Amino acid sequence: MKRLLSVVAIMVLAASLLPVKGFAGLRGAFDPITIGDDLFRGKFSPVLRGFPTSGSGTATSPRVERWITFFTLSQIVGSESVGEIYLQRNVDQAAPRGFAPVALKRDGTGMISYIDPAWSNDGKWLLYVQTDNEVSSSSIYIQQYDTSTATNGGSALGSPILVADGSGGVHHRHPVFNASATQVAYDSDAFGAAADLWTVDLTLDPVAHTGTVNESSRTRHQLGLETDESSRAILNGKAEFKPAYSPDGTKLAYVTNRFGTFQIQILTKTSDGLGETSQGAESNPGLVTHDNPSWSSDGLSLYYDAPANEDGANPQDVWKLDLASGAKCPIFVDLAGDVDPSVSQYTNVTRDGIPFNYFVFISQGAGFGVQVWRTNFIQTCVPPLPLSVVITPSHVNLDLSSPNAVYTATVGMTASSIASGYVCRAVNIGGEGIRTRTTIIASPTLAGLPMRSTPIDPSKDCTSMYQEITQDFATTDVNCEVLVNEVLGSTSFGWWTVQYDTTAAKNHRMNFFFRRRTINARIVALGLTGQTIPLTLGAYTNVLGRSFQGFGYVRVSKQNAAGSTVALMQNSPNPFNPSTRIDFAVDLPGQVSVRVFNTRGELVRTISDQWYP
Repeated sequence: MKRLLSVVAIMVLAASLLPVKGFAGLRGAFDPITIGDDLFRGKFSPVLRGFPTSGSGTATSPRVERWITFFTLSQIVGSESVGEIYLQRNVDQAAPRGFAPVALKRDGTGMISYIDPAWSNDGKWLLYVQTDNEVSSSSIYIQQYDTSTATNGGSALGSPILVADGSGGVHHRHPVFNASATQVAYDSDAFGAAADLWTVDLTLDPVAHTGTVNESSRTRHQLGLETDESSRAILNGKAEFKPAYSPDGTKLAYVTNRFGTFQIQILTKTSDGLGETSQGAESNPGLVTHDNPSWSSDGLSLYYDAPANEDGANPQDVWKLDLASGAKCPIFVDLAGDVDPSVSQYTNVTRDGIPFNYFVFISQGAGFGVQVWRTNFIQTCVPPLPLSVVITPSHVNLDLSSPNAVYTATVGMTASSIASGYVCRAVNIGGEGIRTRTTIIASPTLAGLPMRSTPIDPSKDCTSMYQEITQDFATTDVNCEVLVNEVLGSTSFGWWTVQYDTTAAKNHRMNFFFRRRTINARIVALGLTGQTIPLTLGAYTNVLGRSFQGFGYVRVSKQNAAGSTVALMQNSPNPFNPSTRIDFAVDLPGQVSVRVFNTRGELVRTISDQWYP
């Protein structure tokens, strides 16, 4: 008689099979934007140009900015420290490009440097910093550009407008517009070596291509330290820099070392810079550098970069911080540095109703060098939807196992996921399908391992993904293995077959094949031989990277004998805050461990490790 036991937990015994690995891919949630062009140096300070856009903003047609801007180092030998600002199509590398980067600000002599680009929300006005090869001083300018797709948005209109003059060795940096482009915030060392926050009002005329700066409005923000000389000494000795406007323009997020390591503060502005209040974005931040803040379009979250796991020895991740709750989530491509997020002003929504912003950032992911990538928080920060998973064989005798054998994971979707617009198939027909590739980040994975990319049996009929699109649904079992260059010029697709859903063609049973030997080796190494354990199967979707997860059960033994069965139920509630309940059942007495792991496979806590009846 089985006895049902209950423990509050997130993950179970076999979650220890998950390796520490990051997320990266050339499709799905993470798209590299700037690889493959003629600019052979790294790209920096990426920003989205707010207009024009493509897409309608619906779940099936997300709205994205047509262009991004960045600066790169001069291609001229001997002028490698000089910056040049370029415009690039906001299209991932899996799509046809037909577009080379357009130089917006570039000095052919390699003497004048252009850095720190920032756009007005309407995409008409470019803020930038102009300096020289020695960075002896730096000034802030505004230049209007056309927004015509016919000219690729690169035609300057009118003359540059001086916003902040750096003559005399002053350095003005990191300018940003407010939402209405009536004010510019920046940082400056005009009052000493440490940078201070400044704002200035302006009026821009897009018809006449001119603008006027209101000098009487230029304000140095005192950040509440304006009362006496000792307070001013603190202000003058610490840096406040990299401002970012909240969407309503009332607040500025910025970086400061006033409290030790660089942290993000939020300033509530006043018109004269006096009597202001400033508070930490987090009440108890990790004592590591937090940098490059950027607001979500609703003003409820901040994106920034900080070391992975808030450990200064790790490379940077992009993080999303919920300002009300303090909850935060790392969004990482892989085990390389990911920095400098620029968040879209447009809100999109997943097929199951989750609002999100795209953002661009700098990453060294995938070995492409310092490049601009685009992603969202959905894949890494939203709890996965369930998959049904059956693994065969469910019981393996190591004494009899063939070295070339495989586990077959048969996967299907729940009715609720299908109703939300997701389909269990490789293509986006009838909904958004599951990614079936084994490139930088594999999908799906079993116990963190990718599926096979080549058949064990060379006699298998290897066809292309087009068969899955055009197949007659009367056929019930079709090999959809992809090993030819017909689809994307790649042999990185995994080995999978389809049992067709002949009714609605939305919930095929997809069979994925994994090397049995590598999974068995992990089970043996972890001392789990002879136990029935759950193996996590994870997958994500083709477009937004919406995650799915399910469990299949296997037992690996040295003898082909029956043993105890462990059944794990779905936790409830899910999502949960602050607790959830998981039920599991065993049909024989024995030692049972229940452990909590994070998404990187690191042990968080052992909830239970004891004998159960």
